[in-house]
Amino acid sequence: MIKLLFAFLIIISCNKDIEQPFSLTEKTYQKWRDFIEPTEKDLAWTLIPWRTSFQKGLVESIEKQKPMLLWAMNGHPLGCT
Repeated sequence: MIKLLFAFLIIISCNKDIEQPFSLTEKTYQKWRDFIEPTEKDLAWTLIPWRTSFQKGLVESIEKQKPMLLWAMNGHPLGCT
């Protein structure tokens, strides 16, 4: 059994056609581009009518009887501090 497993591992390790999981080549470019390109579902948050003024957002939330989300933080929004 061990000999069979050892032979299998040698055959697998000698196979040069197996792509590396994160390699970027001309052969894998299309796959990776499609993988990282945002879909409509990924961009759905851009359709939300965000408000940049707390006061205007508060007035609008009261008028429409809807809740308001306040996102407050310290530092750069991308964490580049």
